[in-house]
Amino acid sequence: MALFTVDSNNTFGKSVQEAGTYNVKVLDSSQYTSAKSSGNEMLVLDYEVLDGNYAGGRIMYDNFVWNPDNIELSEKRFNTLLVSANVPDGTAINSVQDILRGIIGKTLNINVEWKQSDYNQKWNLNVKGYDKVDKEGSKPNGAQRPIDGQSQSTSHSNNNDQFKSADPFASKGNRPLDISDDDLPF
Repeated sequence: MALFTVDSNNTFGKSVQEAGTYNVKVLDSSQYTSAKSSGNEMLVLDYEVLDGNYAGGRIMYDNFVWNPDNIELSEKRFNTLLVSANVPDGTAINSVQDILRGIIGKTLNINVEWKQSDYNQKWNLNVKGYDKVDKEGSKPNGAQRPIDGQSQSTSHSNNNDQFKSADPFASKGNRPLDISDDDLPF
């Protein structure tokens, strides 16, 4: 019996090198945990790019904190994610853990920008907005990782002006999305 089969789709080194908008799938490496600063329930979502030059690349550590002191904002934050993943209106959500179980494997489109970490000063992709899968595919915008110690350059040209609004969660409109139903919480 073979130890394993060589698979060029299962290697290290696939990474997203540009900011932009990406069609992604929520990975099963995503986690339910508690926020270190508040102890509030939190999801840490990991994504895999589905198409384009960065297909197979990963965008990691998108945090969603449920704040029981601000239910309205928490509902809006989680609703933005769930609607982008095509969870139907009227779906009852019983717990943050149910959201994690149900969101794994769902597809959506995320808008990412470079952000410098307060922890280690490294530049990482940070999710700034969510929408339904873009039928035209992922759209890198040319903004590459800044060199440590430099500010992010915004002089690149792109056609993603819809993400420059004051509301980073503003929707670009509803586009149909085909997702098969299964026995997930939603």
